[in-house]
Amino acid sequence: MTGLRALALATHPGPTVAVTAVAGLLALAAGVPADRAALVTAAVLAGQASIGWSNDWLDADRDRAVARADKPVVQGTVAPALLRTLALGSAAAAVVLSLLLGPLPGLLLLVLVASGWAYNAGLKRTVVSMLPYVTGFGALPAGVVAAAGSCLLSIYPSPRDRHRSRMPDSA
Repeated sequence: MTGLRALALATHPGPTVAVTAVAGLLALAAGVPADRAALVTAAVLAGQASIGWSNDWLDADRDRAVARADKPVVQGTVAPALLRTLALGSAAAAVVLSLLLGPLPGLLLLVLVASGWAYNAGLKRTVVSMLPYVTGFGALPAGVVAAAGSCLLSIYPSPRDRHRSRMPDSA
């Protein structure tokens, strides 16, 4: 297995691609302009990659102990330290990209990322293991739809804000 292929597999590509595609399609269906929909998609992709990489990094010792042959760390093609660096870097990218959409959509999209990290960090081994799924996947559509609305501090104005800037003053 090549290094790049191993890194891609460590993102857990099935769920990463599925969640990212759903977010992008939902953004377009909600009327999010194409440039903002691309930003939503990039933010979700960065967050999902960080969740996948953090999973393989945090579970490296456990995966080795149970001989998970499907894991790049167990195969020796990816070092846990590299996964940690990538997980933290892509989480930081997810924060920046999400918040570029504005505070509300940004925070809602980051609930998904935080939920995935909480699951990986140990909630998966508890009675409340479903909580990160419920909160994360509940926040995802809310964050995407919020990206279509007015977003203070956003560098990409919402459609409503674009419309307002074209309306004549009524004084």
